[in-house]
This record gives sequence, structure tokens and C-alpha cells, in this order.
Amino acid sequence: MSEAGEKPRAEPLSSGSRWALQVGSVLGIPIRIHATFLLILVWYGMAAAAKSQNVPRELASVLALFACVVLHELGHAAMALRFGVRTREIVLYPIGGVARLDRMPGGWAELLIALAGPAVNVVLAGGCVAALAALDVPQPFRQAMPWQNTGLVQQLLWVNVTLVVFNMIPAFPMDGGRVLRAVLSLGLGQQLATRIAAFIGQSIALVFIVGGLFWWHYWFLAFIGLFVFMGAAQEVAFQTRRHAVAGHTAHEAMITKFETLSPQDTLGRAAELLLEGLARSGRETSVLEVMLRDPVQVGPTTDLEAVLSLLQSDPSTPLLVVEDGTLRGMVTFENLAEFIVVARQIAR
Repeated sequence: MSEAGEKPRAEPLSSGSRWALQVGSVLGIPIRIHATFLLILVWYGMAAAAKSQNVPRELASVLALFACVVLHELGHAAMALRFGVRTREIVLYPIGGVARLDRMPGGWAELLIALAGPAVNVVLAGGCVAALAALDVPQPFRQAMPWQNTGLVQQLLWVNVTLVVFNMIPAFPMDGGRVLRAVLSLGLGQQLATRIAAFIGQSIALVFIVGGLFWWHYWFLAFIGLFVFMGAAQEVAFQTRRHAVAGHTAHEAMITKFETLSPQDTLGRAAELLLEGLARSGRETSVLEVMLRDPVQVGPTTDLEAVLSLLQSDPSTPLLVVEDGTLRGMVTFENLAEFIVVARQIAR
């Protein structure tokens, strides 16, 4: 993506991921919990109750685990900030956390950003070892194994070691895949490096899938393999689109021919444009009742790589291109896709 010497750009504003509740903010970054995250708390709580375990203590262990995940993502965000890349939000899902960056620079910047997350877990694991040593706990690593059912510090040691090992698998979308791509890109360029890293990642994913299918006790390997395989394919697709829009701005791709409505207009006035809303809500419903109240806005000089990232996070919602408080146009996922097709044809 754009690095040193890039043209001035407006800062995109995002209202955050859907179905995610903000629970705090660190370094100016919203920390959100996805609604599905509550399912894991319910599941752990019910499992603990069924085993006559201390439910509050078990839930506290889960929350401590995800606190390590948040710190991992904040490691990425803090390093990204050193390269002038802002993090729009950190969202917790049942399978882990996601730090949504405005953009991902290539080369050394991507390498350091990718390594920053696991580095945080290495530090946390070292802190756990030091704490266990101070408490004179014998064989801390052995007691940290999950089947030992020991204390919270031992559990956190196991969690952080696991996060380091799992995230450093050289496959997208894990940090190891980005580290591999960053190293390869130093000599091969971003496009070819992405394809090679994706191929390696998908090869590893197939091994996981086959292993999970043959050994049912490790069925979760098949799930992880499928997740990795799809993640690698998405990364190649994103890099292809990213390469096509590099050097272009929102002004070049925006739609300028569209109708505007005031909040007082009725759906009768907007019938030709809002047939779906008309059928759902009735002819006399005001636009105010159905309009998007908090649209994402970008400036005309916002680079299309940032626009692409924003639209990929929510393809159904258009971005408004605003300059000095005046609506200049909008960019939808569909018209950006058309722009990419044209740009790729011209580049050939």
C-alpha cells in the first residue's frame, strides 16, 4: 500500500462493525465485542455449571484469555501507529480478535507490524514464568499444559505460548503468513510474494484438513485448515484488487450522478429509487425513518486502497465522498469492482 511520499489523504471515518458493542477504548482505538462472543461465555458458563465448577472463576479465566488477545491486537496497532497507520477498531470474536487497520504497508513495515502481536504474547508468557518462579512453582511449563487444570497464571502461560505458536504458522490470515509475505516481498515484490505465501499457506491448510478428516479426535484441525485456506484465497483476491487501485483516489471512482433526498421527503417522492423500502415500510413513511444515519465518509483525495478496505468490511453500505461539508459523490462496492476491472484492463 501507499508508503513514504504518498499523496495527502483524508481520514476515513467508520461507525464500527455491525453487531459489535464497544466496551472501551485504548490508544484512541475502540475495543468492541461482537454479539457472537457472548455465545462462548454462555457455553463456558453452562459447561462449568454441568461439571459443578466455580462458574464465576471459569468465566474470569475466559475473560483473562481474551484480554491477552486484546493485548496481542494492541501490539499490532501500536506498531502500525509508528508507521502512520491508524487502527479503526479491535473486535473480539469467539475465535479470536481482529485489528482493523486503515491500510497495511508492505516490506519492513508489514514485517514489524505482524511480529508485534506475537511479541506481546512472548512478553506476557515471560511474565507468567517469572511469576511462577517467584511463587516457587516447580516445572511451570509442564503445569501450564491444559490437561493439568491448574491455576490462572499457568493457564495464561499456556494461552500466550499457544497464541505465539498458532499465529506464527506461515499461512494467511495468521501473522506468520504476513511475516512470510513481508520477507518475500523485499526481493520479489508484493504481488508475487502474496501468491507464494498464499500457496504455502493453502498447502499447510490442506494438511490440516486431511489430518482432521482422518483423525476425528483432531477434527478441529479440519476447521482451522478450512479457515486458513479461505483466508489465503481472500488475501490473494484483496492484493489483486489493491494492486489495481494503487495510486488512485476516491474522486476517480466515485459516482456523481445520483438523487438526494431531504429527511422530510416521503417514500412516495423516492419511489423510483427506494422501491424496496417502499414495499417494506409503506408509501407515507418518511425518509428520516429508513435512512442511514451514520454513513461512513471519505474525502476526494482518500486513496482507493483505504476505500477498498472500508468497503470490504461492509460491502452493503456505500461510502459518501464529502469535501468541505458538501456531498461530492459516493463509492459502492459494485462500482469500485467495475473500476478495478477497467483499471486492470488498461494496465495490461
